Amino acid sequence: MKALDIYIANVPFDEGAGSKVRPALVIEIERERVKVFKVTSQYENKSARVKRLYYPIKKWKEAGLKKQSYVDTHKIYRLTKKWVFSQQPIGKLTDTDRLGLFEFIDQLRSM
Repeated sequence: MKALDIYIANVPFDEGAGSKVRPALVIEIERERVKVFKVTSQYENKSARVKRLYYPIKKWKEAGLKKQSYVDTHKIYRLTKKWVFSQQPIGKLTDTDRLGLFEFIDQLRSM
């Protein structure tokens, strides 16, 4: 288990109760919890304000994803370790996307 691996995790909804099983990008591993960004393929119908927070994964096939996907950087989720690491990772970001994501987040912070 390493940062920038992609796992299938049960990520809570932003609004209301409930959650969705979806790809999640591990960004930090803590003692009992894991910090993740959710990964989504839903992009086209999002507002411009939301789209600007989505990093497009360029090498999505190499990352183990089934279709064009985006890292949703608007919120960091803290999930229980056992929920995330109960299965093997489905993939990981390539070096190109790791660097691209870091640059993307850095640009967002400077806005």
